[in-house]
Amino acid sequence: MFDLNSLESLVIASETLSFTETAERRNTVQSAISSHIRKLENDVGRPLFERGRGQQMRLTPEGQALVAYARRILSLTDEALATVKNARFQETIRLGTTVSLAQSVLPPVLSDFARQEPNVQIQVDCDRSNALLERLAAGEIDFAFMLDQGKRTGRVFAESTPLVWAGSSDFSPEAWLDVPLVFLTDGRDLRRHAFDALDRAGRRGHIAYQCPHPVGLRAFVLSGLALTVMAAPSVTLPLVSFGPQEGLPQLGSTVLSLYRPSGHQSEAAETLGALLNAAVRTRQKPQKAAGLSSV
Repeated sequence: MFDLNSLESLVIASETLSFTETAERRNTVQSAISSHIRKLENDVGRPLFERGRGQQMRLTPEGQALVAYARRILSLTDEALATVKNARFQETIRLGTTVSLAQSVLPPVLSDFARQEPNVQIQVDCDRSNALLERLAAGEIDFAFMLDQGKRTGRVFAESTPLVWAGSSDFSPEAWLDVPLVFLTDGRDLRRHAFDALDRAGRRGHIAYQCPHPVGLRAFVLSGLALTVMAAPSVTLPLVSFGPQEGLPQLGSTVLSLYRPSGHQSEAAETLGALLNAAVRTRQKPQKAAGLSSV
């Protein structure tokens, strides 16, 4: 989880390109700003600023990507606080999901849900798939929307969905004899899908980068330095998918599931589950780069 205080320091530092001026604007000391940035760099596993001696400080590509998300997160935080202060909700639903699904499948679902259930608040919390079921069992969340963790009591749906190669629109797989790939440090299953498919097609690939956090992975993909493997519904602009038309082999599939505790659920909870299921079913074809046909 990102610290909001650190994200605010990052945004201001991206504007001032000076930790000293950032500290002045935040009414703190420079060492505190440096600590905020180091914490974020440790979270994403990559430097966010280039700070060579005698050179003007500037954002790295990963820093630029994280700043964009930081602005959105801070804006949403302000909006959420204002909404809570100025509204009285009849019910609150706590939804746990992954970062990738929160950035892709979830936004239109939240929009549709808000229209249908204006008096119900949704709280969204992101974590890794293997941690969400534990949080569900502990009562920390009401739903867990993620990669399937097997048939368990409380599984609302399990929808098979294609895996696809995901990258930036300016990445050209045809130009690489040995395709550079990026994965999460614990993304063993997706790595296996990628290399099995490449082996069957007689193509080579190598792990060029690994990241402990999905935002860091996304930064590498958006920079055009590497491809990754994602569930098709997770690939939304500015990410695009690649396939056989670009010389990459077809991948297998994965399963997206929604889990909840057993027992009675409110009508609003049933509505949310139905909207998530419909969203997964209708988002089987990811966005392709301009001029390319869909997979």
